[in-house]
Amino acid sequence: MTSRHWWLLAIPVGLVVAACRDATAPLSPRDEVGPQTNYVTGPPANYAADWFTPCILQQAADAPPLETYQVSVWVRHDRETNVAVNYQSGDPYLSFRIPRFGLMWAPDGSRFQGSDSVLVTLTLDPVNLSVTFQPSGLVFSTVFAAQLVMYYDHANPDLNGDGVVNWTDALLKLRLGIWGTSERSPRWFKVASRNNTSQQFVAGYIYHFSLYAVSY
Repeated sequence: MTSRHWWLLAIPVGLVVAACRDATAPLSPRDEVGPQTNYVTGPPANYAADWFTPCILQQAADAPPLETYQVSVWVRHDRETNVAVNYQSGDPYLSFRIPRFGLMWAPDGSRFQGSDSVLVTLTLDPVNLSVTFQPSGLVFSTVFAAQLVMYYDHANPDLNGDGVVNWTDALLKLRLGIWGTSERSPRWFKVASRNNTSQQFVAGYIYHFSLYAVSY
């Protein structure tokens, strides 16, 4: 496909995306914690979209309920931690991995060392494909970063909410990634993430706790 043809094809999608987002306030430099887009196998960050709210996918009407909508686990600095949440049907919904030595800074600003631990809580939205991580202020290593994987095979296939499932939704699916926002600022950022459309999941590295969602 030539670049000219791609531009013609991309115009309706861009209009849909623009219509779906609202302007938000910028994040001050002191509130930016760690790199947001160092997932080396993913696309570059979309900095132009930092001023907008992404379109978050929602569960399909016939999606099975999740096994749980909140899970807490103690994470130790010197041990790897893995958390998985599935649908009651057994299909995967979310997996979260913190590697050994992945913890860096506690919410109080102290550095994790040795067997230091922290209680981590994941709260999953029953409607949106999103998850909120606590405690706010927890920061991960840039070398041993935490990895988040979210599946969207049970998402509403009408991605743009226009009442029909067509080629526009198929194109929007190609744009899916992980977006995040924090309590410190309403500004959203796009995590450099890998979108596997055949297995229908997005995956990326995260560096601090926020709300993360499958969005375009």
